[in-house]
Amino acid sequence: MTTGICIIVLFLVLLLIRVPAAFCMLVTTLAYALLTNSVPSTFIPQAMVSGSASYTIMAAPFFILVGELMNSSGITKRLFRFANVLVGHITGGLGHVNILSSVFFAGVSGSAIADAAGLGNVEIKAMVDAGYDPDFSVGITAASSTIGPIIPPSSPMVLYGIMSGTSIGALFLAGIPTGVLMAGFMMLVVYLISKKRNYPKSQRANLSEIWAAFREAFWALLSPVILIVGMLTGVATPTETAAIAAAYSLFLGVFIYREMTWKSLMGIMKNSIKSIGMVMLLIATGTVFAWMIGTEKVAERSADLLFSMTSNPWLILLLINLFLLFVGTFMETTSALLVTLPVLMPIVRAIGMSPVQFGVIMILLLMIGMLTPPMALCLFVMAKIGGISFDRAFKAVMPYYVALLGVLVLINLFPGITLLLTGL
Repeated sequence: MTTGICIIVLFLVLLLIRVPAAFCMLVTTLAYALLTNSVPSTFIPQAMVSGSASYTIMAAPFFILVGELMNSSGITKRLFRFANVLVGHITGGLGHVNILSSVFFAGVSGSAIADAAGLGNVEIKAMVDAGYDPDFSVGITAASSTIGPIIPPSSPMVLYGIMSGTSIGALFLAGIPTGVLMAGFMMLVVYLISKKRNYPKSQRANLSEIWAAFREAFWALLSPVILIVGMLTGVATPTETAAIAAAYSLFLGVFIYREMTWKSLMGIMKNSIKSIGMVMLLIATGTVFAWMIGTEKVAERSADLLFSMTSNPWLILLLINLFLLFVGTFMETTSALLVTLPVLMPIVRAIGMSPVQFGVIMILLLMIGMLTPPMALCLFVMAKIGGISFDRAFKAVMPYYVALLGVLVLINLFPGITLLLTGL
């Protein structure tokens, strides 16, 4: 027990001094192996290799590649134009367009950072040029980017499904109503702010304008349909659908929209390899870290501690929510999943909660963390793109916390929201 406490303290200290999460897990596991002398020296590298060599895990690198390809294939402006003809006439026009564009782009990239980087430049420039405050433009763009990992496809959901043994197809379906709720709540916030500040709106588009914008965006909008239908019908596994999506994205950029060049493709591959390398290292080190947690019975002891405090499942769920909200503020999503899921899953099963529902709750909590200092990756990206200080960006995004926390409360209290489509 003393060894376990020392190891946890070491891990927390390494995190606090800003050591990358992958190395925190690796150093902690190495220290544990040396202190306990419990495994041969070859075990840890072998476990890292075997942990990252799973066929299902290949889905994560493919979805990362899809996000990069879609970011550079010319679909951003088409999705933005289609969203504009649909909701640009509502009070707060481009604010609603911003959110709806994120919903569309979420069905393509599955990444909050890809959403923020891909749509951010287009959305913020368009909003500022139309007379919106830079702070408001940055705030809504950062907040709406959190929809990316909730609506399928979603790299965090793939990783959660692999680690917890949960159906990835079911997780994808559970994300759809939650993503729609997030968009609806954020649109309400935009409407109220825009009404107060008298922000502009565009003229209502006629049917011919809507049809023309739809035709331009059709191929991009088809991407999530291919993914979901492929998995639901059993035609392809999540890994195969991810590979199909990558090939489809490349086809769009080169042959349909013709905006992808050989030079841009090399840049896409370079960025993808960097991201994939980081994720695969996290998965490899997360495997041995999970082994250490299992050996030390951290999950069982954590469960015993929680149940000794209270046996009320609602109070336990509240404590888990607060814990993940805190973790998300200083750990990147993939790292947080790898570190906390082996501990939390046994507790979630003990209180009788659906792992599908908990998966959506967990990812939403970590997305809120992406907007909250000190990590706040999405907010940092948006502040840089919008050319404003981080403090101003943080103040601008605060009204959207109310919307996101409102959705969080609903999906905690009413499992039927997340499980609405999984019966299909």
